[in-house]
Amino acid sequence: MKFLLDFFPIALFFIVYKMMGLYAAIYAMIGATALQMLITRFQTGKFENTHLITFGLLVVFGGITLAIKDPAFIMWKVSVLYVVFALALILSMWVGEKTLLQRMLGKEMTLPAKVWRQLTWFWGIGFSGIALVNAYYVDIALSTRDKLFNSTELDPKVELTELDCASTTVEQLCLAAQQSEESWVNFKLFGTMGLTFVLIIITVIFISKYIKEGKK
Repeated sequence: MKFLLDFFPIALFFIVYKMMGLYAAIYAMIGATALQMLITRFQTGKFENTHLITFGLLVVFGGITLAIKDPAFIMWKVSVLYVVFALALILSMWVGEKTLLQRMLGKEMTLPAKVWRQLTWFWGIGFSGIALVNAYYVDIALSTRDKLFNSTELDPKVELTELDCASTTVEQLCLAAQQSEESWVNFKLFGTMGLTFVLIIITVIFISKYIKEGKK
């Protein structure tokens, strides 16, 4: 349930993008993230730090994108967010007696300190990997977008999803720009969710033997 709640804003972003374009999707995601925070607050009695960080970065990067109509900021926000998470995890190994993961999950499971540190490295590197993959999609999306607008007199503030590529003089560039932006949106939902799910599966397999030993 929590996994679905965490990805609800991204799923809504994807749906609204397909129906109404990027800028409407940003508004929807900001609203969905705020709702996500309120639901968590109601269920647990407190706000989660990860939600607060996500919402803060979303408001800043999404707000800049909406203000100047430049999608680069909202696209790079994904990489920035995962880098922040990765740094928070890794640096927590030198702050206090417990890693951030142990503080978050220590009540649910008991693991040796060595294992908590290994998991912290694993998730830190995993989040860094997601940030790098996102950067790859962002680079392609922004470079094809720049080629399109540098080759035409089209307003760079226009929504790519609103362009009728067949009516432009650079149909192939237009289609490439639309497809690369859509590929980034697809990765934002399916890529981040899929890679996170893979990290979860590997983690469960890794710690299963320690949980079984604890039950003996």
